[in-house]
Amino acid sequence: MKVKYLALALAAMSAGAANAYTDNETNLYITGASAIRNNVAASIKKLCGDAGGALTVYKNGSGVSSLANQMAYVCTEPMAGTSITTVLHTTTGGSLNSILGMSSSTTNKAPDGAFYQQQPMSFSGCDASANAGTGALAGYSVKANCGLDTKAASNGGFSDVEYGPAIGLVEGLDADADGFTIGDVSAKTTGVAQAFGVAVNNRMYKDLQTAQGIVGKAISTPTDINGDGDTSDSSPNESGTCDLGNPLPDCQPSLSSLQIRALISSNLSTAEKKNASALGLTAGTPITYLKRPVTSGTQTSAQVFFLSKGCANGPAGGELDVVAPGPSYNGGKFIVTNNSGTGNVLNALATATNYYFGIVSAENRAPVTMGTDAWRFIKVDGAAISDGTATGLNKKTAIKGDYPFFFEPVGYKGPEGKTSTDEAALIDAIADKMALKLADDGPTTVGLFISPVNPSGYAYDGAEVGKLVRGGSSPSSCQPLQAF
Repeated sequence: MKVKYLALALAAMSAGAANAYTDNETNLYITGASAIRNNVAASIKKLCGDAGGALTVYKNGSGVSSLANQMAYVCTEPMAGTSITTVLHTTTGGSLNSILGMSSSTTNKAPDGAFYQQQPMSFSGCDASANAGTGALAGYSVKANCGLDTKAASNGGFSDVEYGPAIGLVEGLDADADGFTIGDVSAKTTGVAQAFGVAVNNRMYKDLQTAQGIVGKAISTPTDINGDGDTSDSSPNESGTCDLGNPLPDCQPSLSSLQIRALISSNLSTAEKKNASALGLTAGTPITYLKRPVTSGTQTSAQVFFLSKGCANGPAGGELDVVAPGPSYNGGKFIVTNNSGTGNVLNALATATNYYFGIVSAENRAPVTMGTDAWRFIKVDGAAISDGTATGLNKKTAIKGDYPFFFEPVGYKGPEGKTSTDEAALIDAIADKMALKLADDGPTTVGLFISPVNPSGYAYDGAEVGKLVRGGSSPSSCQPLQAF
């Protein structure tokens, strides 16, 4: 049996080398959220291990320290009681492509011009041998530099938020053109919650620290930032007082929800858009907002949280629109760029010139040293999601209810013909694995924690299971947080 599955997997790779992806019984191709891609990978690794297999990770692009927008995971054994050994995962375009990406149409596009169908990774051009991963890929065996196949219909995937706040983008799916309608799509409650954060580049972080009088402030608790076993290091200081770039919570600058709303709303007359000095930054220096596409769940989460977009749109109204991408607003003082995936945002943040900010999921750990290409999470309304360390899990404050910027991801599957029985089962298994405690064979997750409404019945514990919920068994991003 093992020989059979390995032969099928190798055949799938050969098909990929021809740059024309073909769905088969050993493959699952998922599209959607980039915000939880690290945690999806961790679940796949666990499922492969549970099956007695060994996992090899393939990625588009170079390097073995971070995930790419196109990845593939190949297990030597079929996973979760299915025939599937290979999971291809594409996150370009973001969350709603967990639905739109299943379209049969090669020409249909979202309002921002992005195609519904996305490109899966090809197994052509990959490194001949695997290398040990580092950083976000530590613990994985990685083959990099793989190519891309042509656009293809996926089998479903994961979204950071349910499609309700962006219903207008999916309700036009047509049975003839796309092969299904939104009514044919089934949702899988994941039982987990994903935290998000406001990320800024090196210069913006340091200048906000200076403007807010943080440099020289006492560090309340000596902390091992770099994981070397002591708290005596400097640059950044692990004890004593805050220095420039220090990532510890005591040293993090903060922006209020009101200030972030002023930056990302469509109102071009806000003081924050007219001049960086409104934030205490150097007057006249351009601020760039690294926006995600309309299909991005990270973008939707920011719009729901800060603008009530897609929620306060009934008779009473109240929602605010988001600013559109533009090369120059207010005489070049404010710039908005469109970024397909989380990786694009992080790459853009790696600049020391001018000011850059964006919203990314807390599954991304910021570098603990502040080189010219580093970035940092800042506080939102005075609450920090990052503990500033190299091994921080970026979720403790959200679990305890002190940091409210989080939402509950959803798994989406299509009708038969789009998502086979085995493909649906593996999507469910990936979600269920994320919602398990470590003691019950759950993966170590960063920025992702178990909702108090979960399939295992776990209660709030302050470490892995949260106390607040948005909708719970039927996630509703528009609902206010409630204690469970």
